[in-house]
Amino acid sequence: MSTSESTRLQVVFDDLQSTIADLIIKHGVTEQEFQRAIAWALELAEAGEMPMTIYQFFMHPVLEASLGAAYANPEKDGASPWVGRGPAYVPGAPVLERPYALPMRPDEPGEALFVLGQVRSTSGEPIAGAELDIWMTNAKGDYSNLTAEMIRPLVIDIDESLPPFNLRGKLLTDDEGRFEYRTVMPGIEVMGIAEDGPLGRLIKKLDRVDIRPLHIHTIVTAAGFHTLTTQSYFESDPVVYKTLEPRTTPESSVHATQLHDDPADFKARGLDAPYHTVTHDYVLRPVTPAV
Repeated sequence: MSTSESTRLQVVFDDLQSTIADLIIKHGVTEQEFQRAIAWALELAEAGEMPMTIYQFFMHPVLEASLGAAYANPEKDGASPWVGRGPAYVPGAPVLERPYALPMRPDEPGEALFVLGQVRSTSGEPIAGAELDIWMTNAKGDYSNLTAEMIRPLVIDIDESLPPFNLRGKLLTDDEGRFEYRTVMPGIEVMGIAEDGPLGRLIKKLDRVDIRPLHIHTIVTAAGFHTLTTQSYFESDPVVYKTLEPRTTPESSVHATQLHDDPADFKARGLDAPYHTVTHDYVLRPVTPAV
């Protein structure tokens, strides 16, 4: 280990030790409670759930501090919050043609959903030609293009019958930075955590859930702006604020859907059943020119 690496380890470890000590003192953690925490950690390791626990509770801030650093403190200028892309991202999604619709099977299950919005800068100017790289689960909560290796340490069922790049695609904003695409309402993404295991019992005590809130992933890129990786959530979802990640779901990423059930409305869109719409704008932070 180099001298610089050793110094960084010392600094980070000293800060970690001090932070844990402050937390113990602040909350008056007793020796008995501390011993119970140690016993739980040992049980976690024995059950083979340590990698899953570390991934679920601590990976997001690590990625936020590195990959998401350009979008830190979004409240200072109204930039959209950064949210990690997760293990289900697959590069090479097809570039779509207008009118935009994510690739899907002819009989794709689920309620039709139209997502619309605008990409603009933190100064409020629309960004024409911004690229949205979108991926999401189908109505059953399955992603296309996945293998067990890709999603480790998560252990979830994979539907290998899905066609490649199902509900994955790229599109561009128009001259006013606006976009609209058709898809279906996403399904419940199960995390594959055993309910009777040490991690499952902890999640229950924390009043959290081992499923992810309904969401749509998006990476937004535009020349002169930092690339934004984020997610859109749904206001009607009862678990939208019970995520396992250490930070709560950003309120600016939670949006209300509108149901259009008038036959005249859905027939005008070429549909034979009601559909939903949701609006989600993306605000990009410009790259600061070098001085």
